[in-house]
Amino acid sequence: MLKKSLVVNGLNKILIVDPEATLADVLRKQIFLTGTKVSCNEGHCGACSVILDGKLVRACIVKMKRVPDGASVTTIEGIGTPQNLHPIQKALVLHGAAQCGFCMPGFVVSSKALLDQNPAPTREEVRAWFQKNLNACRCNGYKPTVDAIMEAAAVMRGEQPAESLDFKLPEDGRIWGSKYPRPSAVAKVTGTAEYGADLGLGLPANTLQLALVQAKVSHANILSIETAEAEKMPGVVRVLTHKDVKGKNRINGFVTFPTNKCDGWDRPILCDSKVFQYGDSIAIVCADTKEQALAAMEKVKVEYEELPAYMNALEAMADDAIEIHPGTPNVYFEQGVVKGEETKPIMESAAYVVESHYYTQ
Repeated sequence: MLKKSLVVNGLNKILIVDPEATLADVLRKQIFLTGTKVSCNEGHCGACSVILDGKLVRACIVKMKRVPDGASVTTIEGIGTPQNLHPIQKALVLHGAAQCGFCMPGFVVSSKALLDQNPAPTREEVRAWFQKNLNACRCNGYKPTVDAIMEAAAVMRGEQPAESLDFKLPEDGRIWGSKYPRPSAVAKVTGTAEYGADLGLGLPANTLQLALVQAKVSHANILSIETAEAEKMPGVVRVLTHKDVKGKNRINGFVTFPTNKCDGWDRPILCDSKVFQYGDSIAIVCADTKEQALAAMEKVKVEYEELPAYMNALEAMADDAIEIHPGTPNVYFEQGVVKGEETKPIMESAAYVVESHYYTQ
């Protein structure tokens, strides 16, 4: 263990840390700054971005043994709060950039680092910065985020009044078609929105941590599941398999389309005799810590008899393809595409026509 002194958001912290722990884990689990989100945990997505001694870093891959003693760390909590939003945060709310919101703390911190270095970036420079620093967003297509950073930068340079980032309801009170902020936006851009991993940190200290043993093959018969070695690992309380599922170990998929070619499908909750697809759940390790659960997970031994598998739709749909799962056709259902008549005459004769501009992402 290491004794480490840090200055986090201007406050001195003296910590005892595991040298192999990541900066993200220390911030979240020891200082309880859960605004720093961990998504990929491999440094690929930027959700965990923080500023370390003036440099933007991805905290999930920075080991504590490499963090200098006395280092300065700025997290999302040190940039703005729900009661005192930074212009970057206000702009992201105004432009609707915060959708699922998981990536937003990373974007806020990354944008702060950019504008500290370059107060007047072009749109291309903003995009290049996000690409260079691996800030990824699945939801908004990046345009609202870039729009927000450009406007926030103008406010920070004094070229626009701060009030320009406040939403103003149109005089007619209309919300439809306006930039009315979603109710959860402020929580998302300040990192105070709680997701599953954040809630988990608030559970009682003796709460068991779980690790899921998943299939590493795409299609196979299961010959055996051996958990004895895993159960002897430090901290392990129990390893659950299909034998521990109370009641029926099945999930049923019902017929939901008129063009279905069978009467639904049947799958196990925890695989008992067969793997249907890569990643199927086989066992659950329950341990005192997440690290212990993950270590024991690797000790669960599953013996397979691999079966034929198709890795793309074209192979599965070929005329000579075998039926992979008996009773469930490879082509599960067909959805026809119907193109109707030209709509212009209908619009011209309609009693009312509503026109607007719409976009997705």
